[in-house]
Amino acid sequence: MNNITNRGGTGKIFTETDRNQINGKTIFKKPSASLEEIFEIGNTYHKNNQLGKAETIYRKILENVPEHSGALHFLGVIAHQSGNINRAIELIENAIKLTPEYHTAHNNLGNIFVDIGELDKATKAFKRAIKAKSDYAQAYYNLGLIESSKRNFNEAIDYLKKCVDINPRHIEAHIEAGQNFINIGNKINAQIAYKIVLDIDNENTQARLKLAQILNDLGIIEESQKEYELGLKIAPHDTRLLNGLGRLLAKMGKFQLAFQYLYQSLEVNNKNTETLHNLGSAYQAIGDIKKATDYYESVLKIAPHAAFSEKCLLFLALNDPSYSLDQFYDLHLKLRGHNNKPEHSKKKFKTINRNLNKRIKLGYISSDFRKHVVAQNIAPMLTNHNHEKFEIFLYSHSINEDEYTESFKRSADHFKYIDLLTDEEAADLIEKDKIDILITLAGRFDENRPLIATYRPAPIQVSYHDCATSGLSDMDYYFTDKFISPKNSKEKFTEKLYHLPTYYQYPIRKMPEVNEAPVIKNGYITFCCFNKPEKLSNQVIELWAQVLKRIPDSRLMLKYFDYYCEPLMKSRIKKLFTDYNISPDRLILKAKNDVRNEHLKLYHEADISLDPLPFNGATTTFEALSMGLPVITLKGDRFVSRVTTSMVAHIGRPEFAANTPEAYIKISEDLSSNPNKLNEIRQNLRSQIHNSSLCNNEVYTTEMEKAYRNMWALWCDTNDYREF
Repeated sequence: MNNITNRGGTGKIFTETDRNQINGKTIFKKPSASLEEIFEIGNTYHKNNQLGKAETIYRKILENVPEHSGALHFLGVIAHQSGNINRAIELIENAIKLTPEYHTAHNNLGNIFVDIGELDKATKAFKRAIKAKSDYAQAYYNLGLIESSKRNFNEAIDYLKKCVDINPRHIEAHIEAGQNFINIGNKINAQIAYKIVLDIDNENTQARLKLAQILNDLGIIEESQKEYELGLKIAPHDTRLLNGLGRLLAKMGKFQLAFQYLYQSLEVNNKNTETLHNLGSAYQAIGDIKKATDYYESVLKIAPHAAFSEKCLLFLALNDPSYSLDQFYDLHLKLRGHNNKPEHSKKKFKTINRNLNKRIKLGYISSDFRKHVVAQNIAPMLTNHNHEKFEIFLYSHSINEDEYTESFKRSADHFKYIDLLTDEEAADLIEKDKIDILITLAGRFDENRPLIATYRPAPIQVSYHDCATSGLSDMDYYFTDKFISPKNSKEKFTEKLYHLPTYYQYPIRKMPEVNEAPVIKNGYITFCCFNKPEKLSNQVIELWAQVLKRIPDSRLMLKYFDYYCEPLMKSRIKKLFTDYNISPDRLILKAKNDVRNEHLKLYHEADISLDPLPFNGATTTFEALSMGLPVITLKGDRFVSRVTTSMVAHIGRPEFAANTPEAYIKISEDLSSNPNKLNEIRQNLRSQIHNSSLCNNEVYTTEMEKAYRNMWALWCDTNDYREF
């Protein structure tokens, strides 16, 4: 059945004041006062859902006046309400034959066709209703719903505009128009539509909810919060509003308030999977991995295979040092394996041109073609692609755009939106585009959709910028390098590894000047970490506590947005260190600064950056090194815990990477013991990183294109994949 709702008319009685006339013409062939009175009684029963009594009266009328189109019409409506579709169509069509300009009958006939999926017939019926009554707002509204269901959003908006031009107080039309504006990325007009609804009905919680969501998307956070709060004054137990506000407050780093609203939602419905997931997300954000895991798993007990909660559990595993490599791999197979589709794995791609030297079609899928760390990593490559040899398709499943999005559009030959498509529909589009190599970016992060690959839309499929195996049998390759995944690594992948000369790539952007190491002025060492709190496992806290104990008077500066300054988070982090006998006075908890340069200037206050484990920093590592800070890291046994090891190796500073916790502490002692040497390192690090392969965008792109050629040549020759 088509997903069209709120059409009006279906099951609703004709209540216009000229009930007995259509455009001035009588709908009775034999009008009489007594029949009109009886018809009114039938209508009243019908309105009150007393269908049996209404039907009896309509039939009694037809016994006396067989051509009474009104009674035929409403008997048809009752038949529709009772599920007798064929009889409903027959009766209403008979009414229309008697009175061709009977606009409400045309409208209700259209509603029946919608319910049985006959959208073309429904469209014709609604258009006939408009022909019969040119200012019939409801028919325009219904046409808007049909076009929206067909994803013809601009056409839908045109019909909905006509509806509200006729009836400016048609609330459902304004709400539907708002959603269609969202669908085409026009959030400003959507915002206007929902505000109009609230001007008409200040207590409309649906419009209030939508307005709050849009304001959040537009980054107007405080106004969004106000709208949620206004909605909750009207509907204090509305779980949609409670969840929305809780999620927003967590995003703002106001965790105490966030938990308050989320637990209120849980009291309303303790099986609400959205609430349970949001609680998991909030606990994940403050670093309580145990509680986060419990809530995500509770979602899966209610809704097995809920994709987003599964993805979050895989993300949490990156932060959990307790997983052995086998357990880590098995978790991915457990949470992802059920998505594999063997029937799609057998595709032969007979229409794909297998010319080795052809212009290869590359498709990149992401939700992050905007201001985002993943976008920052791939932008240099996309900018430098050889478009004579490669045809670039970008598939975006996010409607959140900014100035960076425009840059991505310019760097591609084709930019396509798939945010409103299902995974299967997106895969069909990609296959129709005859993509040769499909690259899924950052599969487990944000809104990304790696499960599109399970439909095997391309002969070669690559996972790039994820931090572990996808767990999918139809993901063919996984990009890495020799430092992240050395030959003796025992980490398991469902993919074949492709070792690039360099894995990470960063654009050189303007940054604040490197200052003198603050230890020279302060007389004590300041360590820092600007990573997410969820990366601060107990293993990390214990290790850093030992570092602070071994270096007297040293301090530790922590920053991630405003998280560390929020009361709940501040209390939690201080307790974690106090448990290891580190005084809270030695912690410097910084608030956010939205201006990038001001954020980077905070590195002026620190001497050495401490890398978390098992989930290393990436962009934070690059920024710290670029600001002159050595980044001390502990080599792990998996991709996610060897990222910084790779970066410091590529800039010629492998001595920053420790093989053991004791070596990690020793490196921190050695660097701290000689402030002048530390300052010398500080003054040279930026040039070292900027002159390294991490920032050689042209060479990196050439190596990536070579990798794609190698994959393509092997597949053309063997239909297979192997490690490179």
